[in-house]
Amino acid sequence: MTVKSLAKSALLRAVASMTDRHPVLLPRAAASEERLLPVAGPYRVDGDALRLEIGETGSGTLSASLMVPERPNRWREIWSSSPVTYAGPAALTIDLATGSVRLGSTAAGRVPLPFPSRRFSWRLQFESSNGGANKSRTTGHYLAGGGAVGDNYYAGDNYVDYEAESLSTRELVVRLARRFPFQGTALEIGCATGGLLHDLIDAGFDVVGADFSAWAVEQSRKRVGADRVFQLDVERELGGSPLLARAPFGALIMLSVLEHFADPFAVLDRLSQLIPRGGRLFLTTTNSDGIGHRLFGPDWEGYFDWTHHGVDRVSARTLRDALQRLGWNIELLETNVVWDGSADPTHATLREWYASDARFRRLLAERDAGDLITCVATKVG
Repeated sequence: MTVKSLAKSALLRAVASMTDRHPVLLPRAAASEERLLPVAGPYRVDGDALRLEIGETGSGTLSASLMVPERPNRWREIWSSSPVTYAGPAALTIDLATGSVRLGSTAAGRVPLPFPSRRFSWRLQFESSNGGANKSRTTGHYLAGGGAVGDNYYAGDNYVDYEAESLSTRELVVRLARRFPFQGTALEIGCATGGLLHDLIDAGFDVVGADFSAWAVEQSRKRVGADRVFQLDVERELGGSPLLARAPFGALIMLSVLEHFADPFAVLDRLSQLIPRGGRLFLTTTNSDGIGHRLFGPDWEGYFDWTHHGVDRVSARTLRDALQRLGWNIELLETNVVWDGSADPTHATLREWYASDARFRRLLAERDAGDLITCVATKVG
């Protein structure tokens, strides 16, 4: 922990002691609406241009900076414009094919191409010329993805950094496996590069894994051994796989994978047949009925990954129905997290509220309104 974070924690504890309240430090963007530039634009960018509608009614100058992520949780400027005359509501347009940037009909420069990241943001600065408030806004966007699921997918260039992003979920699954013990070998579907397999083996569990990505299977085999990992597309090939020789399995583990299948519950039905009575299911997935999807619609984080073919079909409600139909008794099913990666401070509102307010977290959990699902079930049928 840094000196700055220690000082912040000490300050918050002192304020809490003096006021009997739960103090929270918010960013400057939360202080005043007068300082927040009104801007509307899509999070997901599908076409060849991005159009940002700027609603500021005052006049002055506008400057823009293009930012790309620099892990962890930092942004790096790669281009900035000179101030451009601003005379009222206008559109800032970025041509993604040429890099040309325009404010209304005025050219504002040209950004370097190609973009070094699918995620990017614009930092906009408005300087008033008539005595009004100066304003700023950071927007958040991502380019629609595609292509093979290889090393760049798992390393964060196209999707997320799997090793970093999955760490807390892997720790959760190990804890749940200890809390809900099972007999025999566990099968992880969608084992990726083997992070969870490694953690479970270290924790004393016997486990094998399968993934459809040849690159991921190769990395996973290097980590836990070739005899524990199988290349398999469970939507098409389950019947002829040598993995079946290991069945039945004492547990089925599906860590952030169900939403990737075009027909997720048909796949779950097929895999459930490999688990005998008394076996366990450990599952994490997305919740299409969560607050992020309801609030942000097509700009929901669940659409960032182009391989989320069934993300609209999976929710706490549909998962409960499917598990009951497939002979599983639910031991634990809860939703959590406000799932959103936009740099826009208005998007950050929900994330910061969730992180700071236990009442809000409980509200979402009790109404199945978190964006992600954690589930444990026991096979009874």
